[in-house]
Amino acid sequence: MPPPPPPAPAQVLQPSPMDADETMEEKDCCILSQDFFCTPDYITPEMPQVANEFDDDKENIPCPKSPEKSANPRSKRYRTDCSPKGLESTDFSFDHQITPVPFDSLTRDDSEEEQPMQPALEKRGGYVSQSAVALRCRVMPPPCVKNLYLNTDPCIDDAVYGGWQCNSAGFSPSIGGNGLSRYRTDFHEIEKIGSGNFSVVFKVLNRIDGCLYAVKRSIKQLHNDMERRQAVKEVQAMAALGSHENIVRYFTSWFENEQLYIQMELCDRCLSMNRNQPLKRGEAVELLHQICKGLDFMHERGIAHLDVKPDNIYVRNGIYKLGDFGCATLINRSLAIEDGDSRYMPPEMLNDKYEHLDKVDIFSLGAAVYELIRGTPLPESGPHFRSIREGKIALLPGCPMQFQSLIKSMMDHDPVRRPSAKEILRHPSFDKLHKAPAKK
Repeated sequence: MPPPPPPAPAQVLQPSPMDADETMEEKDCCILSQDFFCTPDYITPEMPQVANEFDDDKENIPCPKSPEKSANPRSKRYRTDCSPKGLESTDFSFDHQITPVPFDSLTRDDSEEEQPMQPALEKRGGYVSQSAVALRCRVMPPPCVKNLYLNTDPCIDDAVYGGWQCNSAGFSPSIGGNGLSRYRTDFHEIEKIGSGNFSVVFKVLNRIDGCLYAVKRSIKQLHNDMERRQAVKEVQAMAALGSHENIVRYFTSWFENEQLYIQMELCDRCLSMNRNQPLKRGEAVELLHQICKGLDFMHERGIAHLDVKPDNIYVRNGIYKLGDFGCATLINRSLAIEDGDSRYMPPEMLNDKYEHLDKVDIFSLGAAVYELIRGTPLPESGPHFRSIREGKIALLPGCPMQFQSLIKSMMDHDPVRRPSAKEILRHPSFDKLHKAPAKK
């Protein structure tokens, strides 16, 4: 009887090239997603050693999961069981639970908290790219900036506002340099739609919500705290006012490469584009009424614009809106006062008298409407300039005397005799606007 054949040697299953490529592809996919979105890491602890008394039952010991797979749950394949039942059936013991590291702890400038993180990062090697580590391990965030146009919440500690000096970035962080550009990451620039002495405005497309916005960027680089605090006054005024139909809406702002970016509502045009074409009477009445509503909203909150002019009046879907709050201040004169365009300034501002800042906006709006109806720009100096400050204005063609008297009262040389925005809204010239259209 022939002897039985020797047992076949155990075959060691080697991963196929396809499986290896797929594994590397999944790993690369995880790394790309984490680096791109700059999400915080989750450190996976080492698997504990199995006790000796369980050595006899090694077949029932579950295989440990890959640290890379546990650290980042994203995968190229869809998860097969995401139901609540599947989550409840998972057995998490206290010793094996994965503890996420808070993102804020990575940004604190505390050597005692950073030391435990270093071995973990070194052990994982090149899993986290240097760019992602640099973005997550910045210096301590700077203090908050107190909004001068709002009453401070008593629950907020004063130490939150500028209680210490930042090492390099001043009072506000500045994106750029070695970091990512928020402007380029969040928006697609379409075209430049405006420019001035201090800023330039772009029409942009938000890459996430797909909506169009206007982003205003300061031309000058703001290197010190004083320049930055002056620049953010416009942002603070818009944020303090909130939302109003006749005020250009503010969304957000940030510093990038020492420049201030302001994301705002995109309007169709500003009135300076049609300055050479006289404004029709009906449009002038609508313009005056709507901008007065915006001024009344501002003045009730104690804020004066101080730079009302056609360049800062915008139109969106037939609605007139007041924008550009770079000269805005408080009516109680507790903040610094900066003059706007001298062509629209009343005589008291030219003489450094600031007792009635809300009436400054009334004079400027009257002068802007007066210029738009006549279709000729206001003078910057000379006899005509002085005549306007004395209340001597020419007749407006095609406008009833009642409306012309209102414009003349708004441009009175005495601020006390000028009507307030609320009084203008009750003027008989707007009676037709208040009447609802008849139903057919």
